[in-house]
Amino acid sequence: MILKKMTINAILDYIEDNIEISPIDINSLVEYSGYSRRYLQLLFFDYIGMPVGKYIQRRRVSRAAVLLRLTNLPLVTISEKLCYDSQQTFTREFKKHTGNTPLQYRKDKIWTFKNQTGHRHLDTLFPVPELRRLENKDFFGTPVCFKEKIPYTAENSQQKWNMVKSLFSRSDEPLFVSNAISKENKLNDNFIINSIFWAKKEHSSIEGKIDEGLFAYFTYHGSIKDYVFHINNIYMNVLPYYGLQKRNSYDLEIITRNTDGSFYFEYYLPVNDDNISICPDIHDITYPLQKGKKTVSSEMMNVEQSYEK
Repeated sequence: MILKKMTINAILDYIEDNIEISPIDINSLVEYSGYSRRYLQLLFFDYIGMPVGKYIQRRRVSRAAVLLRLTNLPLVTISEKLCYDSQQTFTREFKKHTGNTPLQYRKDKIWTFKNQTGHRHLDTLFPVPELRRLENKDFFGTPVCFKEKIPYTAENSQQKWNMVKSLFSRSDEPLFVSNAISKENKLNDNFIINSIFWAKKEHSSIEGKIDEGLFAYFTYHGSIKDYVFHINNIYMNVLPYYGLQKRNSYDLEIITRNTDGSFYFEYYLPVNDDNISICPDIHDITYPLQKGKKTVSSEMMNVEQSYEK
């Protein structure tokens, strides 16, 4: 049992590591694993619940969707990057799994789709989101802006986490951080994360606003490294599993440091309330004290506009 699980996890990692390097099919996986074709197909289906070929298709399409949403790369470049034999094959496979052509998906505001499939291991859990409604909230803060690559590994986000550690070295008060994602104007696979650490107005250089609406609420207790995987899992697996669509607005992280040095994360992810039958009451949050006047919403900061450039 343990050996079989290790084999499946190794295959999932192999697919992830090579999805932009060379075409992957059952033959390449047989060569990599050393198992027979039939045994590998049966083993994969038993543990993952779908044929290995379908899983590879869904991972390629899901990676393509992230590239379409967060970069300005041309369709032909994305097609070649993911080792499709032609742009026509890419378009046909993308529409088969998402219901939209790549161009339609890029122009639309949707983030998730039914067959979206993120990287995961057999022991990866799908946390159940708690739906909460927040009121409009103006905030001030200090921005930390950095570029990341797709797939997201938080390789360049060290300055954000250095800020977290620095602030906790001065105080044990919870940190409030709001994040917005935008495209880089250049034709590459980078995207930009703008993390705003809430602070008093006199110590701030930027102002923003949490837009009233529905939020999917998640919690996590552990290390920063594992938290990054947790966030990836939420965006790529949990949202589509529960049929939730991200809203283009600031999110909210509330970070608390535990006595053992680990962290407790509360994450509010803005989602659309379309097709949501329940309407939760406004959730009260004890926000840090701030003083200020005029505010700028995430849309006014061109966050949403940056998706459509």
